[in-house]
Amino acid sequence: MEPLTRESLIESFNSLGIRTGTRLVVHSSLRNLGPIDGGADTVLDALISCIGSEGLLVMPTFTYQNEGFNPDISPSKTGILSELLRKRPDAVRSLHPTHSITAIGDGAVALCEDHFLKPGLGINSPLDLVAKMGGGILLLGVGHTSNSTVHVGEAYAKMSYLDIPFRPSYPISIPILGSVQMEVELLDPPGCSRAFGVIEALLRKRSAIQDGLIGKALVQWISGEEVISATTELLRMDDAALLCSDPTCYRCSKSRERLWR
Repeated sequence: MEPLTRESLIESFNSLGIRTGTRLVVHSSLRNLGPIDGGADTVLDALISCIGSEGLLVMPTFTYQNEGFNPDISPSKTGILSELLRKRPDAVRSLHPTHSITAIGDGAVALCEDHFLKPGLGINSPLDLVAKMGGGILLLGVGHTSNSTVHVGEAYAKMSYLDIPFRPSYPISIPILGSVQMEVELLDPPGCSRAFGVIEALLRKRSAIQDGLIGKALVQWISGEEVISATTELLRMDDAALLCSDPTCYRCSKSRERLWR
């Protein structure tokens, strides 16, 4: 197949509804797109060109469990696109020691402000704020197991397991290093997402997903508010719906114990 170009990517993003002024969260797998003329930077350039100066591009730059977080140098563990975005000179990274986000565009500074005072992916976290702004979620070659806004829905559903750590060794607090130095308490650390694919059926029942094909990758474009609303609906029907079935998963096993006792 012919390599994707900046122009072909812009056309594909526009066809999904990503245009001037759009606010979006992108979860991605670059390798699933296939060959790209110019590589990862071409994808970022195309997205930024689509949304213009009035738009807002957000990507997770999670570091997960670590001994310290320095927003200037701690690498993103959520894909090459997010890692290159955080290195751009006009990018803003939130101060959260495990679940930081990086944003470029209108409102990026306000979006990232005081993230360390909030749950990484909870109510009033950056991903929640993007949804409240009417923003969307672009799943670019990945499925809903990468859709972190589902965690926000868990918080709105007030699930009783939100305080259970991913594993027993998960730290209670992590230091932020660099120019700003402080010890940050981890509030409601997000847990396992291996069962999050179940949300897709409900979103499709709501006709909430716009499908696309970009290069070799299947893509989905969804309203953030729809994801949160569908998650809360799902959890009202089955409070264990988002827990995986792996008996070795500490978070999901302990969550089931709490739900069923």
